[in-house]
Amino acid sequence: MYNSEQWAYHPCMGEHSILIGIIEDDSSVRRALGRMISSFGFKVELFASASDYLNESYLDPACLILDVVMPGMNGLELLAALQESGRNVPTVFISAHDNAAYMEKARSLGAIAYLQKPCDETVLIDAIEKSLVSNDAAG
Repeated sequence: MYNSEQWAYHPCMGEHSILIGIIEDDSSVRRALGRMISSFGFKVELFASASDYLNESYLDPACLILDVVMPGMNGLELLAALQESGRNVPTVFISAHDNAAYMEKARSLGAIAYLQKPCDETVLIDAIEKSLVSNDAAG
């Protein structure tokens, strides 16, 4: 398990303004993810749905954490729509559904990771770190 002290000198951590967007329809999971990720020094913005996120078009997160199955537009559809509009945001999917078709679609959309809920803190932070490296290489 990571703690903030271990990350004190990590290039991705410390006093910074790296924004992580979390789109999750389950409010308790959304809040828990937000608290955990912000405890590592990240700024977080929480959204209950894909449409809530799309309404905040000014946001430019370094990484998105997307639930796969949500009412309305699902996470896979959201990522595809963002890519079609030219917004290529590194994305980590989280899902309670162990579904091969979802995993393959996420992979085909270029997702950094597809994690099962409940996801291990270490694995999630590693995936976010990987997304930030990916984002740096692309930009």
